Amino acid sequence: MRLYNVYFSAKGTTRLCADCIAEGLNLEKKDYDWLTASEPEKIAVSSEDALLFSMPVYGGYIPKLCAERAAALHGDHTPAIIAAVYGNRHYDNALLQMKDLLESQGFHVIAAGAFLAEHSIFPAVAEGRPDEKDLAVMREFAGKCEKLLKEKDLWMEKEIALSGNPDYDASVFKGVPFHPEGDKNCTGCGKCVQVCPVKAIARENPQKTDAARCISCGACIKVCPEKARDYRGEAYLTARKGFEEKCAAYRKPETFYIK
Repeated sequence: MRLYNVYFSAKGTTRLCADCIAEGLNLEKKDYDWLTASEPEKIAVSSEDALLFSMPVYGGYIPKLCAERAAALHGDHTPAIIAAVYGNRHYDNALLQMKDLLESQGFHVIAAGAFLAEHSIFPAVAEGRPDEKDLAVMREFAGKCEKLLKEKDLWMEKEIALSGNPDYDASVFKGVPFHPEGDKNCTGCGKCVQVCPVKAIARENPQKTDAARCISCGACIKVCPEKARDYRGEAYLTARKGFEEKCAAYRKPETFYIK
């Protein structure tokens, strides 16, 4: 059995979670990084293999870009494990959405987890996560998934129950009004231009960001060698203060398994 490890990770934390889970599954794996793929290749996964699908949560759903790219995945009653990675507010309907997307493409979700990571826009929220406790939960999750993958007769006849509203509408999330931009420290190296998954940064003026395109993933902030790119402005600072106060409580990961 081979593991197809598909993830979108702008600031590295979703990939960290995906790699931790993948390692615990003890399978030969092939990675697919949707951040760096301009046009994701079609991925056909047989019933004898497995899919690990790890996505960040933006406003309660996975990025629209990733939801659209799910059409490139093709299963054949293939077991799938899903991991939603969110920044300590809530994952809302992300797991249900991921399940629906995959099952429409021929996969069968046998396990799901909602895991914590540093918030991509307000990094003081869930700072330092995933921490050691989170990683321990992921390893335990992977161990249970490894056993489930060997029980084909069980999961072929069962459906997983997930938290969320089955009548969700992913189109309600229109994005946030905050978008990172560069400052005087920008040297024009172009690394942000290369990493942006939606081409919201022009090579001729990398300090600016096309707000209509930007999905506020933070990849450009992560890759900037001069620390020139960030979220700025009074509106952002005000929102950050309120968000940090509202989402200060320590949340724990949640896991679900087919029964």
